[in-house]
Amino acid sequence: MLLLMVSLQDMHVISTDENQVFVAIQEWNQNETYNLYISDTRGIFFTLALENVKSIKSPEGNVMIDLYEVAGIKGMFLANKKTDSQVKTFITYNKGRDWHLLQAPDTDLRGNPVHCLLLSYCCVPSLQSSRLVAAGNIGSELMETDVSMFISSDAGNTWRQIFEEEHSVLYLDQGGVLVAMKHTSLPIRHLWLSFDEGRSWSKYTFTSNPLFVDGVLGEPGEETLIMTVFGHFGHRSEWQLVKVDYKSIFDRRCNPEDYLPWQLHSQIEACIMGAKRTYMKRRSERKCMQGRYAGAMSSEPCVCTEADFEW
Repeated sequence: MLLLMVSLQDMHVISTDENQVFVAIQEWNQNETYNLYISDTRGIFFTLALENVKSIKSPEGNVMIDLYEVAGIKGMFLANKKTDSQVKTFITYNKGRDWHLLQAPDTDLRGNPVHCLLLSYCCVPSLQSSRLVAAGNIGSELMETDVSMFISSDAGNTWRQIFEEEHSVLYLDQGGVLVAMKHTSLPIRHLWLSFDEGRSWSKYTFTSNPLFVDGVLGEPGEETLIMTVFGHFGHRSEWQLVKVDYKSIFDRRCNPEDYLPWQLHSQIEACIMGAKRTYMKRRSERKCMQGRYAGAMSSEPCVCTEADFEW
């Protein structure tokens, strides 16, 4: 642990949760990478959490640290770290104390074995409960080409490939429904819908005329089943808004029997940030509209170990 007195070029505050400051600092000898530091509860002494995290600079000069804080799971981050001229993806469940390489799926989309240990992500669109969707690639390093889509049903411990090309993926019904739309410069009429965490997909037509899609938005509210697609029919035409309502797909609301308990864990332990947390997850084979049971969580404190104390 050290008092933060480094020669820095730039600094970004990542998080200030729980009286701790999590910062990304570009030191004097770094060009495109930053080091992550985490403070003690007083915000005075800092410990190096992860070195050489990749950064991206926009044409306007804005800098984005290649670090993603997973909303809904306290202390969980994913980061792209530069190692020996390669970029690899790491995950932490305890706010940077321990980092692990992201594990590749066992098989690809066609069921063929994957002979690789690593999954690198380009971006993580969103997380709902324990379901995490990411765009990335399987291999020894992150690449900007051959981007596929992957999903984790257990908060990043294991992954499955769901598309071989990049898609926009939107959560509806508190994560009970996944809507996917292909990234393409061509006009489209169809989107894909999954009720079982991306294991199977159904094709739906959302417009009679092919649309150049500029973006997809979900309606406000966790229980929403309404999404809006905006785009244009031709390069010189005005913007079009297409509202898609999926309420008629469900014929009932979920009941307690449609859920099962799932315990949050990292790749090595069930005690995360001082507690064991159990969530209620809808069974993937149940096609019902989620209600108050979705996202329910119980927590119990863990017995402290030596690693839980500051020195």
